[in-house]
Amino acid sequence: MDKDRIALEFLKIYFDTHPEKVPDDTDKAYDLFQKVLKKYKSRVLGDFKQKSEKYVDRFFDNKDNKYY
Repeated sequence: MDKDRIALEFLKIYFDTHPEKVPDDTDKAYDLFQKVLKKYKSRVLGDFKQKSEKYVDRFFDNKDNKYY
């Protein structure tokens, strides 16, 4: 599953469990959905980037590996 679909599923679950947070005005609701989606995606991508950098650093620091 790609990051956009995961973030969208998170958004669905979040607002299904918190329907009182969705404004009645459609423009405000759309802006809120975009804001929450952007925040979640940036957090997920930031964590993924950090974990992948640690993995790559650990891979290249291991000099005994004979696969490269």
